[in-house]
Amino acid sequence: MKRKLFPKVIMTMTAAAVMGLASCSNENDPMGGDLTPQGEPTSMKLVLDLSGGAYTRAINDGNSKTEETAIENLQVYIYNDKGIFEKEHEIPFAELKEVAGQDNQYATKNILEATTGKKTIYVGANMTDAMKQIMKANSVQALAKKGVGATLSDITTDNKFVMFSTVAAGNTFVATAENQADNIPANNQVTVTLQRLAAKIAVGMTANLADQGVKQGAAGEITDLGFLVDNINKMYYLTYGGVNGVNPPAATDANMLVKDYNKVDFEFADWQNTPQFKTITPGTAEKVNWNIAYAAENLTTDKVIEGVTRIVVRGTFTPQSGIKVDGAPDNYTFTNTVGHITAGTDYYMFNLPEAGGYAFFNKADGDDDAKVKAWLKHIGIADANIDDAAAAKVLYTKGMNYWWITVDDNRGDIKRNNFYRADIKSIWAPGRNNGEFGNDDKDDVVDEKTNITVQITVEPWQMKEFNAELRP
Repeated sequence: MKRKLFPKVIMTMTAAAVMGLASCSNENDPMGGDLTPQGEPTSMKLVLDLSGGAYTRAINDGNSKTEETAIENLQVYIYNDKGIFEKEHEIPFAELKEVAGQDNQYATKNILEATTGKKTIYVGANMTDAMKQIMKANSVQALAKKGVGATLSDITTDNKFVMFSTVAAGNTFVATAENQADNIPANNQVTVTLQRLAAKIAVGMTANLADQGVKQGAAGEITDLGFLVDNINKMYYLTYGGVNGVNPPAATDANMLVKDYNKVDFEFADWQNTPQFKTITPGTAEKVNWNIAYAAENLTTDKVIEGVTRIVVRGTFTPQSGIKVDGAPDNYTFTNTVGHITAGTDYYMFNLPEAGGYAFFNKADGDDDAKVKAWLKHIGIADANIDDAAAAKVLYTKGMNYWWITVDDNRGDIKRNNFYRADIKSIWAPGRNNGEFGNDDKDDVVDEKTNITVQITVEPWQMKEFNAELRP
């Protein structure tokens, strides 16, 4: 059974005669030196509060799906006062029962083993086997620097998403009277917040392309808009450290600087074949109808575009006119002719002051070096500069143009459990001739490759809305 809600997790401790770990001294406790006995057997039960409130990130957006909220199994990880792993519990949701007299709360049917003393507790839902192993093989301190190495498909499956308590709970568990499950002291009541490890991204367009100011740049027609997400991080951390949200450390991952960037730690669109773009329909005012994609958390310090997760928008741009070449060699004539570039075909673009900005050639004429150089001379390019100008032509295969969007969350950061909704307000054409990151982009930073006007609204599910002006 899966519970299709997003939970607050409360753990309560009850006394019971069960086997626990050996008792240990607390005389040198680095976390405060209290005299609570360490490691004496006790037990606990897990309570899920699905009723909402300050600790719950409820999903109220229209784009939510069943799999985004389903809980199949819960994992509870307990670490001792030194941060060493002590105990794991796996709890299928079917083993929970409704709490009598409480609205939308569920508790474990069976008592769970634990020990007294200072503890650090993490809770996850739907975790992968590799994540479970990471939790058991590392100390609390090491977890905050342990890259997960999980693919996007690992954390966004068809029937459930991985969730985790990014911030740990820290309480000092004390012994209670035996079998007093309904009389739990405050020390033994622990609350943590679960977050999806994935972020959700929707891209749409409330404006129509024909609206004033939307279509910018060269005259022509833009059609067949779509988007995908590229450069998706695999080496994020399950936790950044910190307990109970007190003085939390900054969110980090394993590749904050471009010098730490390793391509094998990221996922990319299949640019060598046919990447799958999700449709963008201009004039769609109802944002619940926008298509969505997902990404994993990706944080950067230097904002170099190579390390940043990018939303790639693709569209077909057909220039309104192109350079028509007539005549014989040594006597060519050049006319900027409306309709000369056929939609969906290859063409070349020049961007030269002498041409008055953009100029377009169909592929056949653009491949003819003699015609190109004759035209360059015709518009006033000096003989010494013609070769360089000819080499600057840009090929657009099948008329495809691309634009990059980076989310306006600390200039390009993708954060877990956030819902980024980008409304395209204008598009400058022509755009890039390739959506894939290339050598020419190596040292560019976010602001050099994007031009985004942002308006952010924060709502449940950590909604972040912004407007995007697409620039090449």
